[in-house]
Amino acid sequence: MAVAELRGVSRLHGRRLVLEDVSLSIQAGEILGLVGPNGAGKTTLLRILALLLRPSAGCVTLENPDCLSYYGGEQTLPPEVTATRWLKLWLREPMNGTGSRRLAVLSRGTRQQVGLQAALADSSSRLLLLDEPWEGLDPDASRWLSQAMIEKRAAGAGILVSSHRIHDLADVCDRCVFLVGGRLVGDPVQCHGLADRSSALFDAFDRAKARR
Repeated sequence: MAVAELRGVSRLHGRRLVLEDVSLSIQAGEILGLVGPNGAGKTTLLRILALLLRPSAGCVTLENPDCLSYYGGEQTLPPEVTATRWLKLWLREPMNGTGSRRLAVLSRGTRQQVGLQAALADSSSRLLLLDEPWEGLDPDASRWLSQAMIEKRAAGAGILVSSHRIHDLADVCDRCVFLVGGRLVGDPVQCHGLADRSSALFDAFDRAKARR
């Protein structure tokens, strides 16, 4: 069952075509990786799915718009709010050593983890949208994030995650698609059963860039 679907979605920023005729579905109980170079349109695609942007053409269908969680990166957090106050909005306890401190004074990686904790807190979320979530995380936090995503998938959520970190995507994704120049290029890679997921994803990404 699809928890989200894009059909023929395009998006113009002024006169620039950022997304062109993108069709994509995210299934319940699936982690879908979105791979692409800088400027490919990944963030725009996630924001359209999160209903923060309207497509210029095409349509977006969500199973339940009220059961959606989106995280766009640590730079999107309110800098003057404390970690305690931010996490209490999502019924979570603050991480050790962060509680009374403003988000602005925390390290980049700590802000990233606080934001991810909040995004992952809602057990009712059926659709989880994560934009470059491993950026700034140390190895322990990266391991925590990957495990948290796997647990969300096991609970039936559909997850779309964009990242440059192909090794991290290879560890958790069921399949990956490639966005280059605002278009989905090449065939999706089904990650199950691959002997070397990372190499397969790198090779598919190189082929996608060459085709574009």
